Amino acid sequence: MGSSGSYLKSGGFSSQEWEQVGTINGVKVLKKIGTKKGTKGNLPFYSNTPGTAYILLNSDGTFSQFRQYGEDRMPEFDIDYGRHDSDKPYLHMHTYNGKARSKPTPITNEDGDIINKDLYEKYKGFLKGIKL
Repeated sequence: MGSSGSYLKSGGFSSQEWEQVGTINGVKVLKKIGTKKGTKGNLPFYSNTPGTAYILLNSDGTFSQFRQYGEDRMPEFDIDYGRHDSDKPYLHMHTYNGKARSKPTPITNEDGDIINKDLYEKYKGFLKGIKL
């Protein structure tokens, strides 16, 4: 992905946008380093590697977002820990239809109760610092 979110011919990440800062259970953890106008810190919209996933952590090192990409290098789904019309953050999932991102589907509620055990169990190894 380049500075506009396009692919880099050389492979890897644009040095103006992202850098790999570690891994969690074999998934690359990325850190946003660019200041491109209009970006909010979410993970890149395109992946250079088909079928890969990336993780974004908050500045305190806790989980913020997991994004799975398809073979077409476009996002398939996100798992986020944040607020959507809520006072407290909660774990939720968004799916993609092209570039359109769905409304959140809760995995936990605001109180931290797990309401989608299958999804939670599948991805809990990436949820660094989330206490339920």
